[in-house]
Amino acid sequence: MYQFPIKQTLKLILIGSSTGGPGHIDKILKGLKQNFEGTIIIAQHMSPHFIESFARQIGTISPLEVHVVRDGMVLHPSSVYICSGECRIVENHAQLVFNHQESHESVYTPDIDTLFSSAALLPSSFKRLGVILTGIGEDGARGALALFHSGGKCIFESEESAIVYGMPRRALELVPQADTGTIYEIVTAIERFGEE
Repeated sequence: MYQFPIKQTLKLILIGSSTGGPGHIDKILKGLKQNFEGTIIIAQHMSPHFIESFARQIGTISPLEVHVVRDGMVLHPSSVYICSGECRIVENHAQLVFNHQESHESVYTPDIDTLFSSAALLPSSFKRLGVILTGIGEDGARGALALFHSGGKCIFESEESAIVYGMPRRALELVPQADTGTIYEIVTAIERFGEE
């Protein structure tokens, strides 16, 4: 099987969300074209018991293949990955793979900070976009800061469209240089990022 030159092809879009997130994730995935080349990794705060059904549900509206993250799973272009527990992205023999384990210490599951912080450790040759959507609390803010400092781009949902403005507001406090936008502007930003 042909191996993609990963560093040249993978464009990572990391999405963190909580309260109100599933509906906004639907809007993002419905807005994508079938030839979208980005790799989307979603950390939606949710009980592990509901992750499989959530993945099946968004699989019915996404033009891309949807997968629940498993330990050791290889990331591919034009795919959507749903996290549970603690998900990290690591480089292994010129490929990107998931390191997955159940969350025992984090208040949040899946843990957005863990996902974003792992992407911040990847070589700068990987293109990365961190997206923080609606939600209560501050999960994702520290990870977004690490991602931004590593050369990644960040966009946070504006108060105008967020169901709950807690998470995006905290992220913007830590990364005031980040872009902000409504959910519809975020859909457009993701589409453009996948086409760059």
